[in-house]
Amino acid sequence: MKLCAIQIPFANDPAGAAESVDIAIDQLKQCDQSCDIILLPEYSNAPGRIPAELLKDFAMQQSARLIPCAIETARRCQAITAVNFLAEVHPGEFRNITRIFDRQGNCAGEFHKQHLPNSEKSLGVAYNYTFDIRPPEIVEIDGIRFGFLICYDTYFTEYLAHLAYCKPDVVLVSSFQRAERQDVLRFMNQNLAFNCNAFVLRASVSMGPDAEVGGQSMVVDPEGRILAEFRSKVGSLTCEVPDIHYKYMRSNSFGGKLIPNDQFVSQGRTPWNYRPAGSMTIPGDKDLPYPRICAHRGFNTVAPENSMAAFGAAIALGADEIELDVRFTKDHIPVSIHDGNLERVSNGKGIVSDFTLDELKKLDFGSCFNEKFAGLQIITLEEVLAKFSRQVIINMHIKSVGTTFPAEYMQTIVDLLKKYDAAEHVYFMATPEIHRTAALIAPEIPRCMSADAGAWEIVDNAIKFNCQKVQFYLPYCNQEMIDKAHANGIKCNYFFSDDPDEAVGLLAKGIDTVLTNDYFPVARAAGKLKQQSQSFQSNIKGK
Repeated sequence: MKLCAIQIPFANDPAGAAESVDIAIDQLKQCDQSCDIILLPEYSNAPGRIPAELLKDFAMQQSARLIPCAIETARRCQAITAVNFLAEVHPGEFRNITRIFDRQGNCAGEFHKQHLPNSEKSLGVAYNYTFDIRPPEIVEIDGIRFGFLICYDTYFTEYLAHLAYCKPDVVLVSSFQRAERQDVLRFMNQNLAFNCNAFVLRASVSMGPDAEVGGQSMVVDPEGRILAEFRSKVGSLTCEVPDIHYKYMRSNSFGGKLIPNDQFVSQGRTPWNYRPAGSMTIPGDKDLPYPRICAHRGFNTVAPENSMAAFGAAIALGADEIELDVRFTKDHIPVSIHDGNLERVSNGKGIVSDFTLDELKKLDFGSCFNEKFAGLQIITLEEVLAKFSRQVIINMHIKSVGTTFPAEYMQTIVDLLKKYDAAEHVYFMATPEIHRTAALIAPEIPRCMSADAGAWEIVDNAIKFNCQKVQFYLPYCNQEMIDKAHANGIKCNYFFSDDPDEAVGLLAKGIDTVLTNDYFPVARAAGKLKQQSQSFQSNIKGK
């Protein structure tokens, strides 16, 4: 079976990009019936530096001549042909996609780039779809299972592991990677082939005849051996492979039975020790869209507040955020509890900070809510992060312990966030003395100004302490305050509303996040549940 990767020059302006498209078309026309699989590089209809305001029109003009040529080539050569291009998938919405045509020129499927760098997003290329659950695409043609990666996708090892799980025979990699050294491109694609136990066919762009970066269209076999590479040339790289279904077999430990290499790797995984990933994770606080509904102390009308049951119920229903309260025990362990005293939420008496964690764990934190929760224990911040990291945004209400907040307490919290990879999914809601400490120890964690330090001055305090959010409560909230916060780039929380109609009205006034104790009816009224249901159904249909 003959594999072909077309490599064209990367251009510095639109005129040069059009000439590169000419070269791609010419190379397609030179293909003959000896070719079985043909791949073009990334942005084959816009292979150059093109201003954002011209990009989409330019891409459409070039697609009008490139795509018909690719289809004609597939039919004439009886070759499976894949083209990566900037495509208008919906009116006005352009995505970076690889479309694959069967030997009759029919569209057999397409892959939409999963990981877009900021430079690509800034060009106006759509990426909101990447927030949805989208398993790696597999397209089967003539018994060959094709997987796909586009440029930046190749760096994400968690995604490559999922692709390997889908058991492709060939991974088609359309790419630029203009700044990447050619030796790095070699080992990246060798690693890809070795771990996916699949052939890799990579098509890229040349950065010039003497360039040592970019280029490197290549063919790699499942053992990680480079069968052919193109360095910085322009033209078509071809390579014969004897069996496209070949899998590298290795011994299952020294002297053991031979098994496929991907199976040898997958059988030993311990994913509970890896970075949280998969369908349970959501975008971080910076990327998750607004408006949001935050489950205050969890869904605490159905389960005890600040408990795993309350947090789990809210997260299972799709809560954007949960709010939890953090206090420290006598032995300096952060726990999830609102009150400084124990009487209201447990069968104990006294001040939380006067008890060690072991002593607090002996108390009943469930019966005061309902006897069905009798014996429920207090939970630590670490337990919450270990269970729910990256599954929800956490509005972490850190409780004051005096006029200053101990640096060691803040460091304990930050160390836990790093341990469970939760830093991108948390913001601190607190008073100025805590924000002072947080700004010194973890300036990268977003901060939300509490109204406790001056309710009418909350926006001014947020500006003074460089907070990204404020948390209003009545009567200290009006349209002028909301507008002032927004004018200064500050998001607005509202504490709290359990009335669905009121919550909807608050969102209409510009509140970005409404905290509620009664998550389900408020989220339903705000349209969040319906939105998630539709998104889920569209993902299921897309599979």
